[in-house]
Amino acid sequence: MHGELTTLGIKVAPSTVWEILKQEGLDPAPERASTTWADFLRSKADALLACDFIETITLSGQR
Repeated sequence: MHGELTTLGIKVAPSTVWEILKQEGLDPAPERASTTWADFLRSKADALLACDFIETITLSGQR
């Protein structure tokens, strides 16, 4: 987070970012529970399959 802010030209101490995240109840990134890519895809499978069958037709009738 601190690195991204620095890239944008925003000067803030790393400890300030840590305190804000702590106040909001967010753990440091390595300690956060994360899902795997496979778990993410499984949870979105219905939507992904539905997208495969969407057909777009323009106002002129072209597909």
